[in-house]
Amino acid sequence: MTAPPVVRGESLCWTRPVQEGDGRSVLEGIDVAIHPGEMVAISGPSGVGKSVLGSLMLRLRSVPPPGRVFWGEQEVTNLSARELQPLRVRYQGLLQQTGAILPPFLTVRQALTETVCQVCVPGAGVAEARDRVEHVADLLGIQKILDRYPRFLSGGEQRKSGVARLLLADPVFAFVDEPDAGLDPVSQHEVIGELRQAVERTGVAMLLVTHSAVLAEHYADRRILLREGQLHAA
Repeated sequence: MTAPPVVRGESLCWTRPVQEGDGRSVLEGIDVAIHPGEMVAISGPSGVGKSVLGSLMLRLRSVPPPGRVFWGEQEVTNLSARELQPLRVRYQGLLQQTGAILPPFLTVRQALTETVCQVCVPGAGVAEARDRVEHVADLLGIQKILDRYPRFLSGGEQRKSGVARLLLADPVFAFVDEPDAGLDPVSQHEVIGELRQAVERTGVAMLLVTHSAVLAEHYADRRILLREGQLHAA
């Protein structure tokens, strides 16, 4: 029996504000659901609304009616930022394509430990935070870069550090926006492969944006195409 969706959107619509573009309709009544331990890859040309869809599912934007968003069984469509905050740390993760994810004056280990103490588990002791960092590093196989500063990391290693940061809070849903952008083919496979392993080992539900049909075909459980405001099976 299929587990209930971790995150679900119903009738999601979005019209680009005139001040941001041409005022045209971007999303038109989208229905989407992602289940535990499932990686769903979404593709489509630039500007069709892939990132907008993810931000609606994460409730980083207000959801225009008649759209509705559910995290598990709880509808979060109209919750305020204050009401959402207790749910965010545990429930969701976001990884964007930029590699500038770590403070330049901290090693990867120090930055990840600080993330645990300040964001994931506020008030956590240093020992607890270090244990969590070590666990995620073992999960992703990135122990060798923990004591490096960001300026000594390749683009792929910076993205892997971003994946580690994403997983520190043990989210149940993650939106990953083009983590392969700008990387060489080998690094692209390494980063998406590590995300795939994270899905399998932790059960996180993941919505992955990628322009690579090859990566989506190889790693995702399901592929969907966003075109002309509608989702289509790829």
